[in-house]
Amino acid sequence: MKTTLPYNLHSHTKRCGHAYGEDFEYCDAAIKAGFRELGFSDHVMLPGVSQPGIRAEYTELGNYLGSVAGLKEAYQDRLLIRAGFEAEWLGEEFADYYRYLLSREDVDYLILGQHAFITNKKLVFFSSLDEEEGPRRYAESLVEGMRSGLFTLVAHPDYFTPWVDHWDERCAQYAHLIAKTAKEMNLPLEINGSYSRSKPDVLTDPTSLLTPCPMFWDIVAQYDVDVVIGVDAHSPSHYEVTDYDALVAFANAHRLKLLPESPLSLKK
Repeated sequence: MKTTLPYNLHSHTKRCGHAYGEDFEYCDAAIKAGFRELGFSDHVMLPGVSQPGIRAEYTELGNYLGSVAGLKEAYQDRLLIRAGFEAEWLGEEFADYYRYLLSREDVDYLILGQHAFITNKKLVFFSSLDEEEGPRRYAESLVEGMRSGLFTLVAHPDYFTPWVDHWDERCAQYAHLIAKTAKEMNLPLEINGSYSRSKPDVLTDPTSLLTPCPMFWDIVAQYDVDVVIGVDAHSPSHYEVTDYDALVAFANAHRLKLLPESPLSLKK
């Protein structure tokens, strides 16, 4: 499907263990879909932490960045390619490592994608906690990560909504906290396209708790926060099957302010 969006900064590689296809195939698919800027943001490799099937081992860091650097050169006349990572905020324990990554000439950005917290060098998913604790800890840690100043945008900020049985005042409180912090930090929030590929009705269902959750984004609209759309590609085919018009229509229906260029380009 063709896109009217000029950029996507959320794309993975097979190194993470749950994505498919070769790196160059993502580039070719993005060009075919009409993108002018593509950001690779595979799940960050963490020193001393192994999570097979979720992220590559730390030893793959050089391979990943070397591949993206080669693609930047090979596609320079057809596609602006960025090198980044989708990374959890794991407290100060890994903050210096993230700063090191950002100091490298071959790394352009970090996406804050909060999926888990760390304990005893093990990552534990927020979704494995009960319905009370999981969303609360997710929101609190997400806001802490947003305030770190290390991230360019926030992936799926409404990630917690599928874990609850119904939208309530507690969910609204978390949405207000996240949106307010995004405004304070001038940090764009991402409408994530993953669910809509398999469940297109999510974009028109006013009571959906899947992402993008309409109740969450109605609160975001109150804060005039910058918003981006993320393909969250785990296969080159995702560039073909994502309904970009429907995602843009969702943003417009909820009075959201889509950035016309990527946050990286706007920084120039």
